[in-house]
Amino acid sequence: MLITNSVSECWNLSLLCIITMRDGVTVVTHNMVGGWMQLLGGVLESFKMIGYLSSHLLLRTKELLHRGLLSGHGLLRQAWEGCGIVFSLLLYFINTIINLLLIGTQNLYSVVVSTVEAVSCPLQKALELTLTVLTFLYSSLVGTSILLWTPCRLAMEFLGSVCHVFASVFLLNSYGLLLTLIIIASATVYLNPALPRHVSLRAINYVNAVPILQRLQRALHRLYMLERNVWRRLAWHRSRIMVPARMEVAERDVRQPDPNPEPEVVAENAPEDAHQVDDPLNLPLPSSSTHRPLRKFPSEDSCKGPPPDSLLTLLHEQEERKKCVICQDSTKTVVLLPCRHLCLCRDCTNILLNQPIYQQNCPLCRHMILQTMDVYL
Repeated sequence: MLITNSVSECWNLSLLCIITMRDGVTVVTHNMVGGWMQLLGGVLESFKMIGYLSSHLLLRTKELLHRGLLSGHGLLRQAWEGCGIVFSLLLYFINTIINLLLIGTQNLYSVVVSTVEAVSCPLQKALELTLTVLTFLYSSLVGTSILLWTPCRLAMEFLGSVCHVFASVFLLNSYGLLLTLIIIASATVYLNPALPRHVSLRAINYVNAVPILQRLQRALHRLYMLERNVWRRLAWHRSRIMVPARMEVAERDVRQPDPNPEPEVVAENAPEDAHQVDDPLNLPLPSSSTHRPLRKFPSEDSCKGPPPDSLLTLLHEQEERKKCVICQDSTKTVVLLPCRHLCLCRDCTNILLNQPIYQQNCPLCRHMILQTMDVYL
């Protein structure tokens, strides 16, 4: 008798659960259908109002064209009314869209609430059934073993319903979720134009923070400094070797002068003549007094004074000698060290020093430039 009562009670409880779930599904379906119908009605109503407003606007425009209002005040007033109509139409359209969004949100909220109710109802029934099972455990082991299957079945149904809801929301609607993520990312980039630049800077800083790249950068810097020191040492040794040789050649030229000297002709824009004139390595050092040329005593012809043409020529040659050997435009103002040649202006010197280190050589003697000094003539 007890088993029959328990079986009948379980049957009644199962029927009650089935009826409750059917009612929940019916309510959810009715709410969804009602929401969509309201949404469709709102869209149709908005389109109808848009048609009314557009037809009204067309009629007003037609009337204005037929009347031929040419006065400025009337035209401005009609334009203002048209702008007001367009603005009201735009506001109504925006309001309609907001209402549609609110209705959709309300429908979604109702669906979520109905789903929660449909899921919580079996939980409540399972709790009641658990209490019933706990009270019935004292009566019979067979009844207990039979009733233990019901919570397991309800748990499996609950897990199945949860999995179904999860799949329907997150898996079956993956395209909508992907579209939402794309819209959010596009809006973020549009509202924050500096975000990609910050992300790229963070990525570059992260890449530069890698220890291997830092070690490679330090190694390249050391190689560059080593190459620069090697070029400087080579230039210094070459200058130390070439300066005594040039001094010996200069002494030999002074000791053995040409019996038939010819006057030098200075050509315009010729760096070779500037090399012959301004090369201090081919001349004795300023501090030495052993190789100074002997002064000639003035003769009778020289006491009469040079002719005017020769004076102009000498002045012209002197001005040409003061010009830079590269640009032939500015005055020489920079002394190159250690060769001590006064042959360049400041602009040409800056351009020459911006070249690679193996090209930073004097244009006259080809010695490497280690330092410069400005002079004023």
